[in-house]
Amino acid sequence: MLYSLVIVWFHHCGHRYVRFPTRPWYRHKHEPSFADLLTTLRRVSYDEQTRKLHPQRSRLKTWIAQLTESLSRPI
Repeated sequence: MLYSLVIVWFHHCGHRYVRFPTRPWYRHKHEPSFADLLTTLRRVSYDEQTRKLHPQRSRLKTWIAQLTESLSRPI
């Protein structure tokens, strides 16, 4: 059931937010894996939760964006 919900979410709106990490050994990747879908969902969820916390100072805003990106990646 959860798998289906993630697939439907990604098809509906998540595909706009997918980012593939830079991997020299995998340059031609165009289709997301399920792990990419989960990573995108995590990152978008973190962004929505921290949007209110983003201060006007760009340095802290950059730090929060980097932290969000790191937390959303699978281990």
